[in-house]
Amino acid sequence: MELPEIQFAVSDGHRIAWQQWGSGPDVLMIPAIISNIELLWEQELYRRALEYYGEHLRITMYDKRGIGLSDRYIDPLTRAERVTDTLAVMDAAGLDRPTVQGTSEGGLIALLFALAHPDRVDRLIATNPSPGNTGWTHLLIGSDGSTDATDELIARYAHLVEVWGTDPQLFVDWYNPAQSSNPAFVRWMGRYCRQSATGSDLAAHIASTGQLAVDSELSQITAPTLVVHYTDDHVVPIDGGRWLAARIPGALFRELAGSDHFGLADPGWRDLADLQIEFVTGGRPDRATERRLATVLFTDIVDSTDKTAQAGDDAWRRTLDSHDRIAWRTANEYHGTLVKNTGDGLLMRFEAPAPALDFARELRARLSSIGLPIRCGIHTGEIELRSDGDITGVAVNLAARVEQASDDGAIFVSSTVRDLLLGGGTRFEDRGEHTLKGFDTPWRLFALAE
Repeated sequence: MELPEIQFAVSDGHRIAWQQWGSGPDVLMIPAIISNIELLWEQELYRRALEYYGEHLRITMYDKRGIGLSDRYIDPLTRAERVTDTLAVMDAAGLDRPTVQGTSEGGLIALLFALAHPDRVDRLIATNPSPGNTGWTHLLIGSDGSTDATDELIARYAHLVEVWGTDPQLFVDWYNPAQSSNPAFVRWMGRYCRQSATGSDLAAHIASTGQLAVDSELSQITAPTLVVHYTDDHVVPIDGGRWLAARIPGALFRELAGSDHFGLADPGWRDLADLQIEFVTGGRPDRATERRLATVLFTDIVDSTDKTAQAGDDAWRRTLDSHDRIAWRTANEYHGTLVKNTGDGLLMRFEAPAPALDFARELRARLSSIGLPIRCGIHTGEIELRSDGDITGVAVNLAARVEQASDDGAIFVSSTVRDLLLGGGTRFEDRGEHTLKGFDTPWRLFALAE
């Protein structure tokens, strides 16, 4: 899908960035502590989830004041100002009475908004929600009055602010532990953190959020409410979700296996998304695996191990970050879907072979300009598009073997791709038959001619 346009609402003289995509019942999404609604679409794990929501719902999402693309503030935000910002976005987006969904502190803001404007909320969803000042006191103060857990949490956030933007592994281990061993995700998260907030922005936001409290008022919420919490959330213990749900009349509380505080990068993200979609629409999406014809492309950086040794780990990580940014920009230009980052390369899918070949040619040129030669392999065939966004099937395996057979810096295609592009003006060089691992019959491969 085309990336949604960034727009701005005005709230008390401050510009609040928002965007809208998809079709179906309206849902206003309030993100967690950090966000950048433009950069969010670059990460393939997040993008697949956002596009999936858009297949069933019309989503409006905004960056809170002080974060991402929205204006900063000097004095700590009040509860009333957070509610006012949310209302300003709703009005600017033409939302009359949507479902309001919030994650982490966004879940708390959603609850506060429902209390202030019950007539503007159809349904309410709080995902891994912060329980507010009162709820945190309940969670952290020991039965003997001990404040050790509170002191530990304050120290942990202070350290996070101190290393903000320089140690994304720390943030991922805490907030997105399911992706801790995914180096591409960690690299991207470092950039996402830096472009969501400065260290001082984050410190101000933590202090502001710490002032929010809600307790006895929860009994006044009238909108049908779903509170959903991952069982292994490291940021907000699941008892926080239970504490909130128990105080909201008729609230549904659902526990899901998972550990990602933001929800969308967890291996079980479809369980979360389907539960929320069902709560809004009354029906759960079909989980059937879809088979379709697609062009599959693999890339790999030539001699990446040697380059790591020559450049050093830190310099190589910066180089790979440049690789990822260039790949995302090029993928968007040529309407490809980045399925996954494989560490030193990419797995892509396209609707047809021509744009895949154009993408490969352009990506190779752009990466070569920063000293990163790549090899590419392309094949067209039937794939299985899994419910989590991954792809499988013989066509995927064959594309991987074509890439492995290619020369350094070359773009190799299967005979299937060559045949589909006959008569189109693209020239190929015959590289003969190759015995590919896992395939009994040799395949004739071709290289894109310069």
